[in-house]
Amino acid sequence: MRSVLIMVLKTLVFLMTVGLACAAVWLGEPPKKPHNLEKKEGCYIREINDVIPYGQEISPIGYCVRIECGKDLIHYASCGVVATDDPKCHITEIDLHRPYPDCCPDIKCELDNNLV
Repeated sequence: MRSVLIMVLKTLVFLMTVGLACAAVWLGEPPKKPHNLEKKEGCYIREINDVIPYGQEISPIGYCVRIECGKDLIHYASCGVVATDDPKCHITEIDLHRPYPDCCPDIKCELDNNLV
Protein backbone atom coordinates (compact mmCIF):
# COMPACT_ATOMS: atom_id res chain seq x y z
CA MET A 1 0.00 0.00 0.00
CA ARG A 2 2.80 2.41 0.88
CA SER A 3 4.54 1.84 -2.47
CA VAL A 4 1.30 2.67 -4.30
CA LEU A 5 0.98 5.91 -2.33
CA ILE A 6 4.58 6.85 -3.11
CA MET A 7 4.00 6.14 -6.81
CA VAL A 8 0.85 8.28 -6.79
CA LEU A 9 2.71 11.13 -5.08
CA LYS A 10 5.58 10.91 -7.59
CA THR A 11 3.10 10.96 -10.45
CA LEU A 12 1.33 13.98 -8.96
CA VAL A 13 4.61 15.88 -8.54
CA PHE A 14 5.59 15.00 -12.10
CA LEU A 15 2.27 16.21 -13.52
CA MET A 16 2.46 19.44 -11.55
CA THR A 17 5.98 19.98 -12.85
CA VAL A 18 4.90 19.35 -16.44
CA GLY A 19 2.08 21.83 -15.91
CA LEU A 20 4.68 24.55 -15.37
CA ALA A 21 6.11 23.87 -18.81
CA CYS A 22 3.37 25.77 -20.64
CA ALA A 23 4.38 27.99 -23.50
CA ALA A 24 4.80 31.73 -23.07
CA VAL A 25 2.72 33.65 -25.63
CA TRP A 26 2.51 37.31 -26.57
CA LEU A 27 1.29 39.57 -29.37
CA GLY A 28 3.06 42.36 -31.17
CA GLU A 29 2.61 44.75 -34.04
CA PRO A 30 4.27 43.60 -37.25
CA PRO A 31 7.55 45.41 -37.89
CA LYS A 32 7.72 47.71 -40.89
CA LYS A 33 8.76 45.90 -44.06
CA PRO A 34 12.09 46.82 -45.64
CA HIS A 35 11.78 48.68 -48.94
CA ASN A 36 12.70 45.62 -51.03
CA LEU A 37 9.86 43.55 -49.45
CA GLU A 38 7.10 46.19 -49.40
CA LYS A 39 5.16 44.58 -52.27
CA LYS A 40 4.94 41.16 -50.58
CA GLU A 41 1.64 40.67 -48.75
CA GLY A 42 1.88 39.39 -45.19
CA CYS A 43 4.03 39.99 -42.14
CA TYR A 44 7.68 40.87 -42.20
CA ILE A 45 9.59 38.51 -39.90
CA ARG A 46 12.94 39.91 -38.79
CA GLU A 47 14.25 36.50 -37.75
CA ILE A 48 14.20 35.29 -41.37
CA ASN A 49 14.38 38.71 -43.10
CA ASP A 50 11.36 37.83 -45.23
CA VAL A 51 7.57 38.09 -45.38
CA ILE A 52 5.19 35.22 -44.60
CA PRO A 53 1.54 35.27 -45.76
CA TYR A 54 -1.30 36.20 -43.42
CA GLY A 55 -2.57 33.19 -41.47
CA GLN A 56 0.69 31.25 -41.77
CA GLU A 57 3.21 30.45 -39.06
CA ILE A 58 6.90 29.72 -38.96
CA SER A 59 9.35 28.22 -36.45
CA PRO A 60 12.71 29.51 -37.66
CA ILE A 61 15.75 27.41 -36.83
CA GLY A 62 18.10 29.29 -34.51
CA TYR A 63 15.21 30.85 -32.55
CA CYS A 64 13.13 28.82 -30.13
CA VAL A 65 9.86 30.50 -31.06
CA ARG A 66 6.76 30.04 -33.22
CA ILE A 67 5.62 33.16 -35.10
CA GLU A 68 2.14 33.41 -36.61
CA CYS A 69 1.20 36.20 -39.01
CA GLY A 70 -2.18 37.84 -38.34
CA LYS A 71 -3.78 40.71 -40.27
CA ASP A 72 -3.13 43.22 -37.47
CA LEU A 73 -0.82 41.44 -35.03
CA ILE A 74 1.95 38.86 -34.95
CA HIS A 75 1.44 36.05 -32.43
CA TYR A 76 4.56 34.69 -30.75
CA ALA A 77 4.95 31.53 -28.66
CA SER A 78 8.10 30.46 -26.85
CA CYS A 79 9.12 28.01 -24.18
CA GLY A 80 7.58 28.31 -20.75
CA VAL A 81 9.27 27.75 -17.42
CA VAL A 82 10.42 24.20 -16.74
CA ALA A 83 11.33 23.16 -13.20
CA THR A 84 11.75 20.03 -11.12
CA ASP A 85 13.03 19.24 -7.67
CA ASP A 86 13.15 15.48 -8.24
CA PRO A 87 16.78 14.32 -7.78
CA LYS A 88 16.22 11.63 -10.45
CA CYS A 89 15.31 14.26 -13.03
CA HIS A 90 17.17 16.95 -14.94
CA ILE A 91 16.21 19.73 -17.32
CA THR A 92 17.54 19.51 -20.87
CA GLU A 93 19.12 22.47 -22.66
CA ILE A 94 17.46 24.59 -25.35
CA ASP A 95 18.34 23.09 -28.76
CA LEU A 96 18.36 25.89 -31.34
CA HIS A 97 19.00 23.36 -34.11
CA ARG A 98 15.41 22.12 -33.76
CA PRO A 99 12.14 23.95 -34.53
CA TYR A 100 9.69 25.08 -31.85
CA PRO A 101 8.47 23.35 -29.64
CA ASP A 102 11.10 20.60 -29.97
CA CYS A 103 13.82 23.15 -29.16
CA CYS A 104 12.38 23.86 -25.68
CA PRO A 105 13.91 22.51 -22.48
CA ASP A 106 12.30 19.34 -21.19
CA ILE A 107 12.40 17.23 -18.06
CA LYS A 108 14.13 13.85 -18.33
CA CYS A 109 13.95 11.44 -15.43
CA GLU A 110 15.69 8.19 -14.55
CA LEU A 111 13.18 5.42 -14.13
CA ASP A 112 13.44 2.71 -11.52
CA ASN A 113 14.89 0.36 -14.15
CA ASN A 114 17.60 2.97 -14.99
CA LEU A 115 16.13 3.90 -18.38
CA VAL A 116 16.03 7.57 -19.28
